[in-house]
Amino acid sequence: MLDKKDKIERRRKGMNDTLQKMSESSTATSMILSAFGWKPNGGSSSSSSSKTKREKVAVVTVSGNINNSVSYEVIESLRRIRKDKSVKCMVLRVDSPGGSVVSSEAILEEIKLLDKPVICSMSNAAASGGYYISMNSEKIFAQPTTLTGSIGVFGIKVDASKWAESYGIHSDQYPRGSHATAMHPLTPLTPNTKNNISRMVLDYYDYFKSLVAEGRSLSAKEVERVAKGRVWTGEQAKEEGLVDALGGLDRAISYARTTHTTAEDVEVEHWPRRTLSLEDLNWSEMLMGTKESSISDIFEKLRAAIMGIEEEGGESTPSLEQSFLSELAELKFAEKPHFLLTMDENTALDLILRGE
Repeated sequence: MLDKKDKIERRRKGMNDTLQKMSESSTATSMILSAFGWKPNGGSSSSSSSKTKREKVAVVTVSGNINNSVSYEVIESLRRIRKDKSVKCMVLRVDSPGGSVVSSEAILEEIKLLDKPVICSMSNAAASGGYYISMNSEKIFAQPTTLTGSIGVFGIKVDASKWAESYGIHSDQYPRGSHATAMHPLTPLTPNTKNNISRMVLDYYDYFKSLVAEGRSLSAKEVERVAKGRVWTGEQAKEEGLVDALGGLDRAISYARTTHTTAEDVEVEHWPRRTLSLEDLNWSEMLMGTKESSISDIFEKLRAAIMGIEEEGGESTPSLEQSFLSELAELKFAEKPHFLLTMDENTALDLILRGE
């Protein structure tokens, strides 16, 4: 019994060493393995919890139009970061032209609940709602060419009542108030509705300006001068006091490390976490030999292979391990899963000049 336990332990250690080497040689491979609970320098996620946690800097990326789905994903990440005591600072990476006022406000309020300092790093764009969610940051970094600012609010009311009437389309409504159906596309735009929308937009605009004034330590007059929907480059924004310094994500992370951590070895975590699907990667047939296998079967087989667990019949699955590892290691770059990364201009130019 002891020999069998030692055999399994040696096998697990050998497999862990192999996965460690693969993880170090390929970022894509490392991300794939982490999706199944394996972490570099720590084996599986279950075993890593017993070790002393390193200090962390969390990087939360807000990318694209800020809508309900984006805000939900970001808020979930922020709540998990808030509970992690090893996270000493958060870097908010913004690459967004804006979006919904409600979604932007939800993200900002969640950021305010963090008991950790927040550093903002602006990518290609951090305008309107993208700038809005940056207002609780201790320091804001932007690229010289970043498009930011756009401090303004607008509202849209779709009036398709005449179009519907021309096609004989009618709607029956039983509202509880005189303005309950004001935003319905088949409800005409009345003077009262127009006034209400205008008042709502102006209220949001005044609140946006008050956030900027408080967050950037500017007077109401100074904010009004740079507001009204104007868009600024990062360089211009620095001159106007809308951002603090010029630099990319690497500089923001470096600032967070030197200012808010005490350890030399600091882990950088990226959020939101991306979940990989084996169906999306079309590896079901490779791992199981059939296209009909369920994702749970594939997951259990893969976990068994990685952790050296034997099947019910007492026979191990070395061929499955070797097949998975060899297939993963021999994939050409073009065949591997790709992930979108953001880099500063100097790094991008360097890669282009080297032909990579």
